[in-house]
Amino acid sequence: MTLGARSEITIGGALLLLLAACATQPTFRDAPIVWQADDARSIPEPQEREYSPEEYFTNVFVARRLTRTLELRDLEPAGNTNALDEVPNSTWFTNRLGVRDLTPAIVARGPVTSGPPKVPLTIIRGKNSGGNAGFFARDATGRAFLVKFDTLENPEMQTAASVIVNRAMWALGYNVPEDTLVTFASGDLKLSETATTEDDLGNERRMTRADVHAVLSAGPRSNDGRYRASASLLLSGTPKGGFRPEGTRRDDPNDRVDHEARRELRALRVFSAWLGHTDMKEDNTLDMYVHEGERRFLRHYLIDFGEALGGHQAEKGRLEDGYEHLWDWEDNTAAIFALGLWKRAWESQQQTPWPSIGAFGARHFKPEAWKEAYPYWPFWEADAADLYWGAKLVMRFERPLIEAIVAQGALSNPRAAAYLVEALSERKRKIGHAWLEALTPFDYLRIHPSRLCGTDLGVHFGLAQEGAIVAVSEDGHIVDEVRVDRDGRACLPIASHDGYEVLRLRTRRGQHLKPAMQVHYRAGKRARILGVIRLEP
Repeated sequence: MTLGARSEITIGGALLLLLAACATQPTFRDAPIVWQADDARSIPEPQEREYSPEEYFTNVFVARRLTRTLELRDLEPAGNTNALDEVPNSTWFTNRLGVRDLTPAIVARGPVTSGPPKVPLTIIRGKNSGGNAGFFARDATGRAFLVKFDTLENPEMQTAASVIVNRAMWALGYNVPEDTLVTFASGDLKLSETATTEDDLGNERRMTRADVHAVLSAGPRSNDGRYRASASLLLSGTPKGGFRPEGTRRDDPNDRVDHEARRELRALRVFSAWLGHTDMKEDNTLDMYVHEGERRFLRHYLIDFGEALGGHQAEKGRLEDGYEHLWDWEDNTAAIFALGLWKRAWESQQQTPWPSIGAFGARHFKPEAWKEAYPYWPFWEADAADLYWGAKLVMRFERPLIEAIVAQGALSNPRAAAYLVEALSERKRKIGHAWLEALTPFDYLRIHPSRLCGTDLGVHFGLAQEGAIVAVSEDGHIVDEVRVDRDGRACLPIASHDGYEVLRLRTRRGQHLKPAMQVHYRAGKRARILGVIRLEP
């Protein structure tokens, strides 16, 4: 990893990494840390980007997959981190769980401000894409929602996942819609006289009662004859299509960092692995042209989480979902040469007793081996620092927060809900071992008089029983070592004279020293941290 690339990470030029002309040691500018990206300036209204499934899948499985292989790409540092190696707030991401403790009540509410739809629901348009039956409707207050149902085979699965994962993604920092659950009787539905749908050839026609009956018949009903559905409040603004997984949007001057270089999209691999969000692709994202005061700009959303937590696996009948891509060149080739003698990891899965859970679990989960259904290029660009950052956020989901978001799924079987809490907790632990403990997890840094203090997150989150923070010289010799307390906290002495200083730190686990990180600071009476390099080049 070269630090020359880090000159690209600046936001509006406020932060700068400079390379001295005759030195190899990178230095940070002595300036305030950037926590807000300058990417919400007014822009002309962009055109709507059309999504072509045929073109998209041809690219991810064949055309672009081949050209990416031929490019022999090296992993480069994320292009939008600040001097502390964190992600500033932007039109893509807002620091929430990463910078403050959220209560279970706050996480359970998530992005929801106006609550679920109020019956009666008036159907205004059919839902003509995606695997789940549904429709667009206005509720009694005039708000518009996308309403979707579970499959007959897996009642409660996708409706629960849609709100559970929605809350998790919101807490992690993403822009998401207001997703809630709603139950209603058939008598609570009305059909607008102007409602339309599409026929099998894509031609628009008037929606009929028969169409509504077909939608309702595709989903399960409770014993009292009521229907359960997820309801996603339509976003404010004008939709402009999903964002591409590579490059930037040419008609958005605010979009200045290649999407595959954005840490929040790279680290989405960590969050998707934790939550089983295998259905990550362009049409599950959405750019909205929004008005805020005098400004007009694009805000970027993640949408449609109903096929997470095993939903995509169940709906598509693919036990290999999460273990292999839909078409997996590596595993399929290996299987051919193995002549059927190779037992793949997904073949050991077992279905749970609950249709609402399916085969989702933690027993066979290996974070490093997890795969999305359709290759998503930001995931492929994630380096160890991106994965560390993502794992750090996942580890902040303490059990009460996991219980709070699972409760939002309103699973009717308490044992199924308890199992899901345990599965997410164990998957979280495995993610911590795989990606947090892979580096020196000395974080939450701060300077006290004559000391640099921080927290060994491995010990703090219970991944390790003990540890020490080791300061090393440029040639690798140990110059200081401090054991961490039971909560992972430790402080090391720093230079007292005025000047620019660099601490090279490693975490000790027994006899093993983890890779070195760097903390750059200004020493003296007004000592302050200037920058962090999570993985030393």
